[in-house]
Amino acid sequence: MGSFPRAEVEAAWAEYRRLGAENRDWPAWARMFSDDAVYTEHNLGEFRGQKAIEDWIVACMAEFPAMTLWIEWTIIDGDRISFYIWNNLPDPTGTGRRFGFANTTFLEYGGDGRFRRQGDYYNPADAERVIGEWIAAGGRRTTPPDPSLRGMAGWAPEPPAPAFPREEIEAEFARYRERAALAVATGDWDQWADQFTDDAHYREHHYGYFRGKREIKDWINSVMRPFPTMTFPVSYYLIDGNRVSALIPNILPPPDGDDGYYGFDVNTILHYAGNGKWSYEEDVYNPREAEEVVRRWVAAGGVIPS
Repeated sequence: MGSFPRAEVEAAWAEYRRLGAENRDWPAWARMFSDDAVYTEHNLGEFRGQKAIEDWIVACMAEFPAMTLWIEWTIIDGDRISFYIWNNLPDPTGTGRRFGFANTTFLEYGGDGRFRRQGDYYNPADAERVIGEWIAAGGRRTTPPDPSLRGMAGWAPEPPAPAFPREEIEAEFARYRERAALAVATGDWDQWADQFTDDAHYREHHYGYFRGKREIKDWINSVMRPFPTMTFPVSYYLIDGNRVSALIPNILPPPDGDDGYYGFDVNTILHYAGNGKWSYEEDVYNPREAEEVVRRWVAAGGVIPS
């Protein structure tokens, strides 16, 4: 349950979407943040206060007048909103080429029609690659925008339908967390991978796209081998139908004699398929942030098993 009526949150969200993704009126959009708001852009930095947010977004978007935005899905759960948004650039070749990258956001409503917190999660390497390819293909600041652009075909499956009861999904998400904790405690990631359907898909925004439980199992065992003590406490989660969007920090334990924090945030998106199984997972984060955390951890005395 949230602190504010759902209708109030929905109205603020509609205005946020209208001013930003639809009209690209960035000064007006930025005024939808409270004076003490915190905006964490997990590549470009943290901005505190409405004025800092406005100065940054106006300057940032002025560099990309040809870019349009399209929101693929939204979850409103209490005072929080999770949404999946595409940053699209128009095809300068006229041949139907697609230039776009996915971004995800957690947004927190703070009352009086304004938001008090936003966090953006994406892989900046994807953005840089897309922008570089677009410029190489002839894209320029003067290229007319194309607001008809949507998401990438075949990027992710739709959640299964119809929706299962929320209580069932919450219970299974609790088991998802328990399996991760058990994997850390025992080193057995097979039991974690076994919660996926045989034909599940897994998109990881650094390591790639895995199809089927066998590929998921092989990958998770290989990627977790160097970090057997990493933990995954859930900060919060939102549910809509069979879709879950959760903020899950990935945290390495501080080395002996150190009390620092060695974690990076991940937006994990799951599709529940019934019978205790998940048919899709997507992990959205900044891999450079993860690499910096690992570097600091090793410098502080953390040891990666050989």
